[in-house]
Amino acid sequence: MESIIKADKDLFAIYQTMYSNADMEMWYDWDRRLKDTTWTEQCYFLILDGKKIGGAVITDDTILYPFLISPFCDRVQFWNYLLKLSSRKKITGVLDTDSSILLMFGYKATYAYRVMCRPSDIIDISLPNGFICRPLNMDTDATGFSNVYVESHTGGLCFELFGEETNEEAIAEANRVLAIYSAKDMSIVIVEQATERIVAGCTAGISKNHALGYAEIADIVVLPQYSGRGIGKYMLGHVITQAHGIAPFVKLFVHTGNSSEYLYYQMGFVAGPRLTKMEKR
Repeated sequence: MESIIKADKDLFAIYQTMYSNADMEMWYDWDRRLKDTTWTEQCYFLILDGKKIGGAVITDDTILYPFLISPFCDRVQFWNYLLKLSSRKKITGVLDTDSSILLMFGYKATYAYRVMCRPSDIIDISLPNGFICRPLNMDTDATGFSNVYVESHTGGLCFELFGEETNEEAIAEANRVLAIYSAKDMSIVIVEQATERIVAGCTAGISKNHALGYAEIADIVVLPQYSGRGIGKYMLGHVITQAHGIAPFVKLFVHTGNSSEYLYYQMGFVAGPRLTKMEKR
């Protein structure tokens, strides 16, 4: 007989870290992985005949980061039991081994994503002639940066997935991110000297919640007509260099299929496991 029981979140964190077989956030650190997992009380074990066979975080409308517990290895039956007892409209953090199985249960993939990271280091990349780099200042750069953000996303993968974003939304998101990076802000804009126009920008830094843990790139954007000139590479190199001596590595989040993913590979970023978000048809 199968059932679901509420789990102690600290015990659940150990099980998920050990049995997920995936360093989803690329922590490379046991303690940080455990702390990252204990963000919610909504942790549940799936029980079969009195034994734990898997687990997941289960909210009102979403199943998150499911995993099987050895020696149970029948992934089809795991999903059959879990969805029979606790069906939800959305499932997030689905590994490739499970995404095809969920198609059988009436789910569809909406998008896939992964974390990428690389060591911080001194990167020697020059900015093309005619451009200058300076810190992002939202008091004076909000309009210019938001214009680049909106135009660079229009027609791209994020546009296809989430629709059009307004300048006001872009400004609000940039301000939210900069507040997170208050411990060490590394955000920059690239300005064309001839026109004094902001043509690219990058929001990056170290979160006050992970001070001295890692540096993070939230967004990197370039106006389409200025792509291919090495501006994106320069901004990545700038952040990697700024993080050197402060944080051991730089992380970013990318939707698989985004053309920027190749640029990240070129700059030495390595990808973690691909995770898929799925929804009930």
